[in-house]
Amino acid sequence: MTGTSAGGASRVGVHRAAAFVAAGQPREALAVLAAAGPEENETAAAQRVRALALLAVDEVDEALGAARQAVGLDPDDGTGLWLTSTLLLRTGDQAGAVDAARRAVVVAPTSWRSHAAVADALFLDPARRVEALRASYEAVRLAPEEPDVHRRHGDLLLAAGRHRDAQAAYRRGLELAPGTTGTRHNLAVSRLRGGHEGESALAFSSVLATDPTDATARRNFVVAVVNPLARVRGMLGFTAVMTGLMSLGVTGDAEIARLTTILLPVTGIVGAVVVALRFVAETRSRTRSVVATARRAVPGWTALAAVTLAALLVSVVSVFLPLAAALVAQAVVLACAVLGSVQSRRILVAFPRTRPAPPTVAAAPTDESSPWRNPA
Repeated sequence: MTGTSAGGASRVGVHRAAAFVAAGQPREALAVLAAAGPEENETAAAQRVRALALLAVDEVDEALGAARQAVGLDPDDGTGLWLTSTLLLRTGDQAGAVDAARRAVVVAPTSWRSHAAVADALFLDPARRVEALRASYEAVRLAPEEPDVHRRHGDLLLAAGRHRDAQAAYRRGLELAPGTTGTRHNLAVSRLRGGHEGESALAFSSVLATDPTDATARRNFVVAVVNPLARVRGMLGFTAVMTGLMSLGVTGDAEIARLTTILLPVTGIVGAVVVALRFVAETRSRTRSVVATARRAVPGWTALAAVTLAALLVSVVSVFLPLAAALVAQAVVLACAVLGSVQSRRILVAFPRTRPAPPTVAAAPTDESSPWRNPA
């Protein structure tokens, strides 16, 4: 009778600790386990919960020790193995992480987390991207209603350069869990890499409004608002150079030379306007808000925008000027483009790429693990 009661108490203690971890209270979970007796703590379940709690407070080495102890107590437990794999990945031991994840698949082939652990362990190894994708697809097949599995799958597809497939995976994850910031963030990264700067700037602006300290969101926002200006300057600068070269090539015919100073600049102007209209269309009714965030969050952005606008206005004016004056105006456009490019470079250097952190594990089967934070 006493043994049964003790066993029941042990199970209750582990369940209480697990509930604390799932509720985002890892220190309380550790306190519950610390108050438990040796009989309770010397179980695989207790060690798994301890590992999760320690990981949540960023005690990675101690968490890894607990996860390994859980595997030692129950070698056929896939949960302990994929947890060990994730923790080894956090310590930088990719080879060990791959080995533990593959063992997890062997002992728990129907667990999506085991297959996801394989994909995570191989995430940063382009040479084994095919195996990682195979494992990720299997995880999706096993848990199609799990939001986290779709985000992980999207992250891997994004790393492989398959933007449309990645976006489909992220959108599926958001259908299942609309409030997931990490998935929404990485969907915006995928859209940014596909050239949709306005849509991405709007998304990252929203992230910064709630968390101004998010360095990766800030870097991605900087790219989203600087890139369109760079594209406009590139078009205007290119047409300025071509206008000068072609005008020099037809110096004997003033009429053709004058026509060159009209048609080529107009081409650049139309391209610049298309880029601007697309950005405005993608930011919808919040363009002013995005611009205000850029002025506040990106030092030098106002000057960069002013130089770009000046290049556009001078290019427009040049269309109505005589040949000689038009060529001088196009030289000014080129100078503005070069000056803006230097300023863009300085801004991007001031906001370096942030490296994505390795994925962490879920506190409970219904929770999501931390997302990869993808820098554009």
